[in-house]
Amino acid sequence: MTTKKIEKKNKVEIEKLAGSEVKLSIIIPKETFNKHVETATKSLASEMKMDGFRNGKVPKEVVEKTVGTEKIVYQAAEEAVREGYVNAILDNKIDAIGEPRIDIKKIAKGNDFEFTATVGVLPEIELGNWEKGAIKINKKFSKEEIKVEEKEIDHEVKYLAEQRAKIVTVNRAVKKGDQVEIDFDVFLDNVAIENGSAKKHVMLIGDGKFIPGFEDNLIGMKAGDEKDFKLAFPKEYHAKHLAGKEAEFKVKLNLVQEKEIAKIDDDFAKSIGEFKSLKSLKENIEKGISQEKKRKNDDEHKKELIESIIETMKVEVPEVLLEREMDIMMGELEADISRMGIDKEGYFKQVKTTEEKVKEGWKENAAPKRVKAALILQEIAKQEKFVPDTKEIEEKVNQTLEYYQTIGTTDDKIDTHRLYEATKGSLANEMVFKFLMEVK
Repeated sequence: MTTKKIEKKNKVEIEKLAGSEVKLSIIIPKETFNKHVETATKSLASEMKMDGFRNGKVPKEVVEKTVGTEKIVYQAAEEAVREGYVNAILDNKIDAIGEPRIDIKKIAKGNDFEFTATVGVLPEIELGNWEKGAIKINKKFSKEEIKVEEKEIDHEVKYLAEQRAKIVTVNRAVKKGDQVEIDFDVFLDNVAIENGSAKKHVMLIGDGKFIPGFEDNLIGMKAGDEKDFKLAFPKEYHAKHLAGKEAEFKVKLNLVQEKEIAKIDDDFAKSIGEFKSLKSLKENIEKGISQEKKRKNDDEHKKELIESIIETMKVEVPEVLLEREMDIMMGELEADISRMGIDKEGYFKQVKTTEEKVKEGWKENAAPKRVKAALILQEIAKQEKFVPDTKEIEEKVNQTLEYYQTIGTTDDKIDTHRLYEATKGSLANEMVFKFLMEVK
């Protein structure tokens, strides 16, 4: 008769702390910890090369003598912490967020291993009596009618025509709306300023991209004309050494060009795409404007619903979620300013602030509001048991992967698990908003 050895389980005590944190006090029995010690010893042995022994076949006693018991025990502790913490989280269904703070309490070969892990958790949420506010908001938006005015359609048609306009050279004086090609030099106290010269520079008169007064001085000039004039740089000019100072400008006008806009008729509509007439083009534009207005209207509707629920909810926002949200917001800001052609440091210098000050401002209002909004969506999805269909998630994920391929993103740079979870969360949010917008 053989006896089966029953392995002792880890002992776990859970203590709730302020700030939506829990402290896990974990004791790993010496029998389990000794197995981690054995694994660590074998791992170190596999890395050792010693005369007289085959690679990876160094005896345990020699490993202990060579690297020291302390190193073996601490390597065993690393694995024991990882395994013990993960098992404690899973077994006790703890919604941990962020990385835990580990504090080793007792460590020695042949003894129980004890440590604590303090980690942020999803906070307890009381949504309050939010339905009343939601009903009021939904009534308000149900009365709003999406209208598209004729002048809005005409504006888009005119824009299309201007985008497809031909640029033709003309022999006349410059007027507002013309495109010109110029050579220019800028002097300060008779000294050419750095980056203050250009040849064959193309600009649109009336665009306002030069300092005030520059474009006005070009109006009336003809091709071949040269002109000298003085202008003061704005007091708030980004180049501080020029701000508020008067400079001399020497300009030569090379070309005067104007837009030749096609007649807006059925032929124009046919040239745009698969449109049989100007009427069908306008109908398509009307549909697009209507959809965009509806999207904006829905976005405002959703925003008011969330803000209304935030007013009724009770929640203690964990610091780790605030920090994570501010990192996301900073990433969004960096993406925005990179599209402007400047880096983060240059942007903060230009607006006279620092990353730390920006984050401090976010922490007061914007970041907590965004975290609360996410918690609301998550809590309602949980309460209403909103779970997106697996097939729909996979279809959306595949669409995203196809898009990544079109922009040249390689598979090794895509975290498919994170993409799947993000898609699942996004679809769940859509389900929650649909539910909220239909509350009566």
